[in-house]
Amino acid sequence: MTSTNKETLDRLVAENCLKLFKDYQLEIRAGVPGESVATERFLLCGIIGFTSKQVRGALVLATTSEPLERTNPSASPSHRDWICELANQMLGRVKNQMLSRGVEIFPSTPIALRGEHLSPVLQQRLVAELFTAEGGVVCVWMDCEFSDGFEFPEARVCDAAPVLEGEAILF
Repeated sequence: MTSTNKETLDRLVAENCLKLFKDYQLEIRAGVPGESVATERFLLCGIIGFTSKQVRGALVLATTSEPLERTNPSASPSHRDWICELANQMLGRVKNQMLSRGVEIFPSTPIALRGEHLSPVLQQRLVAELFTAEGGVVCVWMDCEFSDGFEFPEARVCDAAPVLEGEAILF
């Protein structure tokens, strides 16, 4: 994957993370550059894989308990269900933006991991975005591989608008 592909994708993921939590009335802020996520105690991690002709990989969303509790619209879903739903919504937002650039991805079913000190293995290719919220931390990263020679379009390449977030429910 070229650095341009990675930069474009990282920007889409970070922007959509901010928007997702804002839609649940939780303002998150970008962490300090170089700030380590290894010291945070993440409660749960939602992971959702995806594939397409051009790219395959997984989106990972990890949070401490506070952002989960503050964004959960109902007391009935468990933290596991809620982190999976947030990861699913996040990938859906990224998918919409990728589709407008001519890249269609097909998500899998999200899963949750529970543990203490969950954090990405920080490599040069894999950059985690760390966000802080009042009383908690959110971390998101996308690990993926693009097909040889693929260049991720920076701007829209098709005029068809995807369904906007929150406007469709499919069963």
